[in-house]
Amino acid sequence: MRISIGPCLFDWGKKGITDFYKKMAFETDADILYIGEVVCSKRLHLSPKELVKLAKELKSSGKEVVLSMLGLVMTEEEQVEIRKMAKLAKDAGLRIEANDMASIGVGEGQPMVAGPHICSYNPETLDFLKEVGVERVVLPVELSANYISGVCRDVKSIESEVFAYGRLPLTFSARCYTARAFNLPKGNCQYKCGDYPDGMPMHTQENKQFLVINGIETMSELVYNLIADLKTLQKMKVDILRLSPQSKNMKDVVKIWKSTMDGKIESQEAIAKLLEINGNDPFCNGYFHERPGLEFVQ
Repeated sequence: MRISIGPCLFDWGKKGITDFYKKMAFETDADILYIGEVVCSKRLHLSPKELVKLAKELKSSGKEVVLSMLGLVMTEEEQVEIRKMAKLAKDAGLRIEANDMASIGVGEGQPMVAGPHICSYNPETLDFLKEVGVERVVLPVELSANYISGVCRDVKSIESEVFAYGRLPLTFSARCYTARAFNLPKGNCQYKCGDYPDGMPMHTQENKQFLVINGIETMSELVYNLIADLKTLQKMKVDILRLSPQSKNMKDVVKIWKSTMDGKIESQEAIAKLLEINGNDPFCNGYFHERPGLEFVQ
């Protein structure tokens, strides 16, 4: 199995994003890098041309680079942006990660990855995606191990990628939750999500942490972690494991995953190391085990 670093789902600014992916490219053993804005078109700090330029620089590390597209395309301006991105990616020989069916339509006929926000819930969907140019599918994050095996079982020559570590990207909304929290309209959000490099915690009325809001996106409050399920993933013959960017210690996270995959450390030791990195906050993996998502099954 290979390791991918997913697209950054948070607003780290142009320099923050660029520096992060250069570090992932030249200082880690990750195999694949996904770059590009998935959550909000207002956070397109890097233009399509700048993204392609960065991709070419990152490719010199020997890693595959994929350009990720928006997860919710709502306006004509956003459609114009994804068309530009698809054309530039094609000209540069890069795959795109489509996270909305609008991007699948724009990129039809060129090499694509179907992101986790495409509803790939059955083999027939994978067959259709393959016909229009999709070469890799990132399975939806809420699917269990049994479900993933059933979806991928009879589909040949299409790579499978599973979201294995990070806060789960759950839903998108037309409204901006972060702006709303500050009584700001979406059109004048003042980029408040940039103040929360790992998302803004949301609490219940009983003051218990429940979810994380990130602009128009809702995420899990707990970090999803499948490292205890590594042997199961290997038996399932999953091709790629996705680690989702976090603002701190991502280089160490990649190192721990790589060491575990290579058999240098056991999964229990890996869990202990990742817990320390995570400030001893608990993990979750319930979806993978057909349990409530916020549970953690050893």
